[in-house]
Amino acid sequence: MPKKPEKSHAHEQRGLVISYHGSTVEVEIADGRVVPCHLRRNQGLPVVGDIVRWQPEAGDGSGIVLGIVPRRSVLGRADGRGRMKPLAANIDLLVIVMAPPPIFSAHLVDRYLAAAELLGVQPVLVINKMDLLDAAAQQALETGLQCYRDIPYPVVLSSITSKNGLADLTAVLRGKCGVLVGPSGVGKSSLISALGSEEDIRVGDVTPRGAGKHTTTATRFYHLQGGGALIDSPGVREFNLWPVTKAEVLRSFREFQDYLSGCRFRDCTHAVEPGCAVQQAVADGRISQQRFKSYQELLKLSIKPDDQYKS
Repeated sequence: MPKKPEKSHAHEQRGLVISYHGSTVEVEIADGRVVPCHLRRNQGLPVVGDIVRWQPEAGDGSGIVLGIVPRRSVLGRADGRGRMKPLAANIDLLVIVMAPPPIFSAHLVDRYLAAAELLGVQPVLVINKMDLLDAAAQQALETGLQCYRDIPYPVVLSSITSKNGLADLTAVLRGKCGVLVGPSGVGKSSLISALGSEEDIRVGDVTPRGAGKHTTTATRFYHLQGGGALIDSPGVREFNLWPVTKAEVLRSFREFQDYLSGCRFRDCTHAVEPGCAVQQAVADGRISQQRFKSYQELLKLSIKPDDQYKS
């Protein structure tokens, strides 16, 4: 039976969700004003970046959300039950922010990159706080980043102190909406401030161990003076993909694709089988060993049941 069209409301408007506060969301409307809107029971929950249909409520300047306009993309992560929990909607870029060791995590980077590939959005890897490194440490980091440049993924080296890399990041974001992801302490909120957000952002200190303090407690949308926008999400030390199949894990590693037809077995999982062209590319140095290790870990962690794997 065809789905009935949603009932139209006389005072219905559309707006952009810029923050979420439990049972209410802040909706930016056409004239730039922000209206607090209540959520109805038994409706899909909007996330920051959503375009929603809403209407004013009488007297108090607030509104009520009537529904969510279909999303062109949505970023989520696995919740405690292994289900996808949406984090941000209608994004063009996944801006993965890391800082030099000990905060840098290649495995976390690879999980974010896999998410970007599956969502069909452009990932950008940003290494912030480069001013903390001496020349030798910078060279060591550059060596570790080469596997991402070779794929190729864009890599931006930035520093709030020296302003290096900020112009490059502004150019990447111009006219697009990106979501900032990465662990706490890497300077995500500081980056938004440095890029010229239209709002003040609370910036925290880094703890003596370098792990960093959370300064973002709720996801929020920021317009940038350079013409783009960023969604800032609370720092996460772990990011797990929503349930995906083995075939989707394979598809999320872009550099593997050229080798898939060279395997001896048609149903090769590219993990332990003999005659595997992907494993041979790793042995020959054409695929990073670190990336291959991340692939193997994702095969174990994020698999839907009854997956019929075909390469």
